[in-house]
Amino acid sequence: MLDRSGKGTPVDGQRYGECELEPGARIQLGALVLMLEPRAEADEHGATASLGGTDVLVQGRPMATELSLVGQAGEQRIHRKLTGKVIGLGSDPANDIVLADGFVSAFHCRLARRAEAWFVTDLGSTNGTRLDGVALGEARLEPGALLQVGQVLLEVRGPADDADQAADFCGMVGRDPIMRPVFELIERAAPTDETVLITGESGSGKELVAGALHRLSSRRQAELIPLNCSAITKDLLESELFGHEKGAFTGAQMRRKGLFEAADGGTLLLDEIGELALDLQAKLLRVLESGEIRPVGANRTRKIDTRVLAATNRSLPERVRSGDFREDLFYRINVIEIRLPPLRERPGDIRVLAEHFLGQATRRTGRRSLSPAAHEKLAGYRFPGNVRELKHTITRAAILSSAAEIGPEHLTFNPPSLADRVAEGKTYRRGKTLRELEIDAVRQALESNDHNQKAAARQLGIARSTLIHKIEKYGLASPGKEG
Repeated sequence: MLDRSGKGTPVDGQRYGECELEPGARIQLGALVLMLEPRAEADEHGATASLGGTDVLVQGRPMATELSLVGQAGEQRIHRKLTGKVIGLGSDPANDIVLADGFVSAFHCRLARRAEAWFVTDLGSTNGTRLDGVALGEARLEPGALLQVGQVLLEVRGPADDADQAADFCGMVGRDPIMRPVFELIERAAPTDETVLITGESGSGKELVAGALHRLSSRRQAELIPLNCSAITKDLLESELFGHEKGAFTGAQMRRKGLFEAADGGTLLLDEIGELALDLQAKLLRVLESGEIRPVGANRTRKIDTRVLAATNRSLPERVRSGDFREDLFYRINVIEIRLPPLRERPGDIRVLAEHFLGQATRRTGRRSLSPAAHEKLAGYRFPGNVRELKHTITRAAILSSAAEIGPEHLTFNPPSLADRVAEGKTYRRGKTLRELEIDAVRQALESNDHNQKAAARQLGIARSTLIHKIEKYGLASPGKEG
């Protein structure tokens, strides 16, 4: 086979400029697949015998006439079924699909239905039209292709792909019906400047929700700055949030902006907000109420225009009841709550997420697949680490397995942490309160790690600063190791 296109011709999934063809090879030519099969002929007894030659069988995909375009142009959510004969795309209001994007020409391109197929034609646009990254004059649309109009990406979907309009929402992959209200709530909350509280278990994708809220807001041209409140010590967190003046404390040799000021005009994500110390909670409440910050060591406040998103895997109402979280701050940040369900509550997403992560893990090594038995094993697992654990499981299998098809033997799961086992214990240890269960978890983690706080925190899946707080809170201090 000698390629004349200059782009390489796919043979068995790999592109070649030139290669020797063997019986059984599959050659992809646009919408056609050429399959080479050994020529065989039945003998007088009904058996087949190879004659040493090769037949080329041509298998064409059926013309895709029922197509849709799905994508996002700024705040505009696009989902349009292709109907009629001609559809115009551009920034001018006279188009059938109006794309409010500065890189889209007034009359950018045209979609036309001909001979039971849809074709896209560029209309001399300034920035061009691309299909799967290749600039075009005219090309036929196929399900799965990506059509780029200016800087707007539109996915071409067929009837099977289009069964669920929310298959991919701002980078969040999800087909399970339980995710549709989540996506709808994000769309409604994003254009506002109100504080949003994102709740969900660790690894469920709260950062992706924050990213979608920012991307669909009027602040998308500015930064989204995340801060993990549990990863920074209490002494440094105030300076990190509000900044400090030169000489405010030992080592402050120059003025430094805090994250509130750095995110001015944009969005600040306070992840694990439930771990904030009470005195910092009071200062955060003042900032949210007044829109002003006072850097450490400063005499005057500064006005800021920063939208705040908060995320937590803890139950803030429980922390309010225990006195660890201010009630007034809870009501201030809980203007809109978006609860992200754990993966075990969205089983319809396990298969599509697994395929998505496998595609990411093998994008440089060639396409691989998961066997039916592998999908069955994934479907039967609870995933206490949620989507993050699924991603790590698939990535690990893709790296360690050299097989074209990944089977169940290649899938290994992390052993459940002590925190997971204690959380599951709530179903059978009915005589204990959540507080008692937490005390048990902390005590057992300390004892099993010879009171090494760093190792115990790692086993519990929490920050060391959080563990120290719980040790002090429950009076579990020990003369053992603290490293």
